[in-house]
Amino acid sequence: MRVVGPFGTTFLMPNHREASIMMVCTGTGSAPMRAMTERMRRNMVHFGGRRMLFFGARNSRELPYFGPLLKLPKDFLDIHFAFSRDAEVPRRYVQDAIREASANVAALLGDPHGHVYICGLKGMEEGVLAAFGDACAAAGLSWPELEAAMKAEGRLHIETY
Repeated sequence: MRVVGPFGTTFLMPNHREASIMMVCTGTGSAPMRAMTERMRRNMVHFGGRRMLFFGARNSRELPYFGPLLKLPKDFLDIHFAFSRDAEVPRRYVQDAIREASANVAALLGDPHGHVYICGLKGMEEGVLAAFGDACAAAGLSWPELEAAMKAEGRLHIETY
């Protein structure tokens, strides 16, 4: 059997209490985010930073395995859903949700202890990074500078397929 996939240190969580974590995912890209959230929940004393989750799916019927996350207190995990094919609401993508929460997004991106994890469809990456640029611009921050610093410091983790 041959196993192929991401490997290495791509999605290792920070080990310091002040770390803030933003997770952006679509579809099955939510698996590592669910695992990280559960680890933080079980060890809350070790995770004092902010936690944000942006999840994109076609519609709300794709949320069954999010059940435990939906029961978490809002002050533990700030969840933002984006549904692109729900007949009852206009199309909304993760980058739209990021723009709607731009003040909190910019604060986390500007936090020297902030970590960002992006996992999901390759097509979302460009839109997410552009939304980060918009959020930073609205807050008077330079996304290109923050992005370069986060990459150099290993605080920007992207795994798309």
